[in-house]
This record gives sequence, C-alpha cells and structure tokens, in this order.
Amino acid sequence: MPIPPAPTPSQFEQVALAIDSDAKVVSTHKLLGGLGCRMDVLEYQIADGESQRVVTRQYWVKDDPSNDKRPIGESRILAALNANGVPVPEPILDEKAASEIFGRPGLVISYINGMPNLGPADLQDWARQLATAMANIHTAKVPAELEDLPRSHIVSLEKWMAADSPPERFAKHELGTDLWNAMRAMWPNVDTSKNQIIHTDFWPGNMLWHADRLLAIVDWEWPSLGVPSDDVGYFLSDAAYTGFDVENTFLETYEKVSGKPVTDLLFWKMFATAMPLPDVGPWAQGYEELGMRHMDADQIREAHANHIKNLLSEFHSNA
Repeated sequence: MPIPPAPTPSQFEQVALAIDSDAKVVSTHKLLGGLGCRMDVLEYQIADGESQRVVTRQYWVKDDPSNDKRPIGESRILAALNANGVPVPEPILDEKAASEIFGRPGLVISYINGMPNLGPADLQDWARQLATAMANIHTAKVPAELEDLPRSHIVSLEKWMAADSPPERFAKHELGTDLWNAMRAMWPNVDTSKNQIIHTDFWPGNMLWHADRLLAIVDWEWPSLGVPSDDVGYFLSDAAYTGFDVENTFLETYEKVSGKPVTDLLFWKMFATAMPLPDVGPWAQGYEELGMRHMDADQIREAHANHIKNLLSEFHSNA
C-alpha cells in the first residue's frame, strides 16, 4: 500500500484557511508511524496571534476510491466516542472538505500533545489505563449513523473458516496450517453476535501518553463493529510477543470496568496472530520508529512464531 506524499504548501494553506479564514501557516512536519496513512502536523496562527495545531491524515488510495468509507467512518466514530467521553482526537475538518483539498481520501483531526509509551515506569498501571480505555470504547452506545459500519473482521473470518483448505496466508507460514485447523475446530462455538465499536488495531503505537497518563487512542482508519474480545485478543497477543507481561492485570481491569467477561479469548488471540501472516516482519517498522530497536524483523518473526506455538499448546491442552 503506497503511502501518500506530503501535502504541498498550497494544500497546507488551504487546510488552515478552511479552519479559520485568517489563518497563516507557521510550520509543518511529518508524524512517525501510520503504516496505513500519511500523517502530518500543521501549525497555524490565527488573527489574535494564537498558534494552533492539527493533524492531517491522508489515506492510501483504494482501487475504488468512490466507495472508500475510511474517512467518513473515522470522522463519525471519533465524534461518537468523544460524545461518550472516550479519549480520542476530535474531527476538525470533515472528510469531504479534506479529501477535496488533498485530492485523495483524507481527514483533519485535533492534535494531541503526547507520544506512544513503550517503556512505562509502572507497567501494570499502564495496562490498567489501556484496559479502562478499551472497556469504555466497547461499552459506548453505537449511534444510528454508525450502524452501517462494516463487520470487517467477521467477514474475513467467515471466509477463512469456510475454506476447504488453509487460505494462502496460513499455507505460506510454517505454523499456519496448524493454526488454521485449531481455529476451525473452535469456530462453531465462537459467539460473533455482539456488535460494538471496536478499534481493530489496538496496539501501543496507537496510544498517546504524557507523564505516564493516557491521553488518547488514535488511528481510527479501520473502525468496525464487532466482538469486543477481538480487540482484547489483538492487544494481548501483540503485548505477549513484544515482551509486555500484562495479561492478568489487563483482563482483571477490563472485565471490572466493562462489567462483562471476555469470551473466546484463545480464539481471538489466534485470529490476531493470523492477521499479519504469512510474514509479521514488516510490523517491526512501527516499533523501530517508536524507539523499540530490539524488535527487528527477524526478532519479531521469532517472537510471533513462539506465541503461536504457545497458543497451539494451550489449544491442545484444552482439547
């Protein structure tokens, strides 16, 4: 997926003027991260001399741009979560205006003055804050305008599980066939009826912190409706193979705040490990950009494979 280029000076100026007719661009710079979109910070000054900052988001162009629901989906979900008190950025310039300026799918959101925290002073408190935020996302009321959001992960799962043989992503990995067989064995008993807002990419790189306090959950370009355990399994799998021992604390806090048990967790962990197959190596880029230099491509491949082995061992011990 080719990441879009930086906005031109003219495009930055148009964004600033669309927000405030007296605005003047002060500075711009690229934000790190964003494997699925281009993100830049735009600082501008308004008439009274006050400087303000926003984040421009440009998505890579799909084969059918006219049917691209990412900008409007992200804009609507940010508005809904803000209304429910969930810490997320606010939409500043709507997707239609932003997309016209950029000439590609785009959005402009509020700037959050924080950074991902991959080295917390108190790991368990870090996990409790993340679990609380996730629980608040999953218990937020789904407004009518979001009821048409896709159940993208469920759709993918139904295709994988209905296949007569391991799909290509599984077949090309040394542990993929065993993983697919285990998932298929569990699939008939997995409850997919829930239809809550889920993030679908809940990993530490999408959380902004300041002084060990969680400020916001970002990167909502793939918002979806689905099963809350999907997000839980995704985060806990990512945490496990990148060295964060937080599962017990996270689950205890999540279930307490949400008031609901996490169901089918082993299955959703397996789904999470299947998502980057056949090669998790490129995911190391995100950690490297955030300063986690010890997780290079080969190391993340090894850790990911070991995590799959642990999940398969748990599956066989429960069989």
